[in-house]
Amino acid sequence: MEQPENPIIGLKEWTRRISEEEMPVFAHTARSIAAASTDEDTSIANLAHLILRDSSMTARVLRLANSVVFNPSGQPINTISRAIVLLGFNTVRSMALSIALLEPLLKGVQHDHALEEMARSFHAAVQARAIAQQRGSTEPEAVFVAALLSRLGRMAFWCFPYGRANDLDAAYKKYSDQDQAEESVLGFSLKQLSTSLNQEWSLSTLLTDYLSGHTPEDSAVIDLDLSNTLILSVEEGWGGVKTRECIKTISEHLGLTIEETNLLVESCAHEAANTAKEYGAEAAIKFIPLPVGDEQEVSEDIGEIHVADQSLQMNILRELTTMLHEKTDLNAILGTISEGIYRALGMERTIIAFTSPQDNVLRAKYTLGDEKERFRKCFNISLAEKNIFSVLLKSKDAFWLNEKTRLVMKPFMTKEIEDCIDAIEFFVMPIWVKDKGRGLIYADCKRSGRKLTMEEFQTFIHFSEYASIAFDLLSNKAQKAN
Repeated sequence: MEQPENPIIGLKEWTRRISEEEMPVFAHTARSIAAASTDEDTSIANLAHLILRDSSMTARVLRLANSVVFNPSGQPINTISRAIVLLGFNTVRSMALSIALLEPLLKGVQHDHALEEMARSFHAAVQARAIAQQRGSTEPEAVFVAALLSRLGRMAFWCFPYGRANDLDAAYKKYSDQDQAEESVLGFSLKQLSTSLNQEWSLSTLLTDYLSGHTPEDSAVIDLDLSNTLILSVEEGWGGVKTRECIKTISEHLGLTIEETNLLVESCAHEAANTAKEYGAEAAIKFIPLPVGDEQEVSEDIGEIHVADQSLQMNILRELTTMLHEKTDLNAILGTISEGIYRALGMERTIIAFTSPQDNVLRAKYTLGDEKERFRKCFNISLAEKNIFSVLLKSKDAFWLNEKTRLVMKPFMTKEIEDCIDAIEFFVMPIWVKDKGRGLIYADCKRSGRKLTMEEFQTFIHFSEYASIAFDLLSNKAQKAN
């Protein structure tokens, strides 16, 4: 007996296919980004690393960070660490998660329905964030992400329909109820697919609450419900009955007048179009309905942030000077130093490590680049015995291990360190705090094996010196506070 051309597969199998066959990279990246926590001391460094390990995402986050949508003041932002400081941890995290989601979906787009769902997702996300901000929410970015993902199952289906697109189109014409049409063709609704993918990828607890429908009294869930109702209503007309009723409900939710609410939601429609463009979803913009009489005005594309290494070095060094002047959080400064060495010098592995007085061990705290996890585990160097790092920590001078200096340091290159680093050349700069070596900064190009240069060494020193300066400034600040 012949098998049907498009056999029905269940929700679980559909979720597996999308996760493992269509969007495996997103599934991994999304879990990591969604799990990034503001509770950890190294949260800035951890989020920066998640973004920096993907050069395309790094460029796109910086492009967004310098766009009119996110940076209306026009203050140049050259590093991910600086973007996190200026725009906020949650804003940059939502940027990264959105970029990670859209990349595989945009590659899979073949159908107008997919672009329509992307347009709705952006429109709902911008409206929901504005509503959350207006009511004084402390987590508007969480609302933005949940709204953007609220139509995830629909976007995923129309990007990867597995031969069911025409069947579902026909069912929509046959059934008045959307869920019923989907269940007749797929055996499940696309809302259920959104729920399944959200759970599979551990994306948003707020989205889980919204999709379950069990907590309508939650203000954030109401934000999501109102934004999704609004964006579907305006598709039938900004002056329609459904739109007017929804705007009235939003005004009551926010304590605004009808006129104030109209201005808010209409401006958000334009912002949604600009946001979609900045995220690279230009093809979806035409599906975002603007108020009657308004022309589609989308801000000019500022282009991808891309500067020569030397220019980038100067820009990041200027950022560090500003951060020191502002007495920015130490973790943000150290993250920026690490990022500057990693990106501006083109180093392939960068580590900032600190000594632990309790057990006399040098441990990696900030790591960027190749073999991050392996380095984090193996870079636990005992200082009880004499080795290259215990020797260098007693010096204030930077050190360059190369063909000339290797012979001198050979007696101090223990097997533990050799196995961990496995590099022919590297730079090291001790971090001194109150006349004592408290840590060090390490960088190499082990993967490519390229020879390091004196110019790179001098720039490495310049970046590294900011660490000791930061510790001195912030410790003095703490003493004055006490």
